[in-house]
Amino acid sequence: MKSVLYAVAALPLLAGVALATEPTTKQPVQLTSQQMDKVTAGFVFREIDVSNTSGVIVAVDTAPPACTVCFLNVLSPNLSVRAAFLPAVTTAP
Repeated sequence: MKSVLYAVAALPLLAGVALATEPTTKQPVQLTSQQMDKVTAGFVFREIDVSNTSGVIVAVDTAPPACTVCFLNVLSPNLSVRAAFLPAVTTAP
């Protein structure tokens, strides 16, 4: 008997929650071709590898930093690779 009373008491609450939601009839906005060309979905990749003798920069969808001593310059809007020999570092005795 108690469970029937609890169910009857909860019925107005459940009905109010069910009626509070609105049906979604709006369609998503379509992007133009020019807008789609600029979409990167938040993906930015830049990797910088430095060793004792060289440095390499790989960038996807971003411009790499300027490099005046790079022996390898592959630059395109989608993929850029730059590499350079680093000067030898000598330590004083």
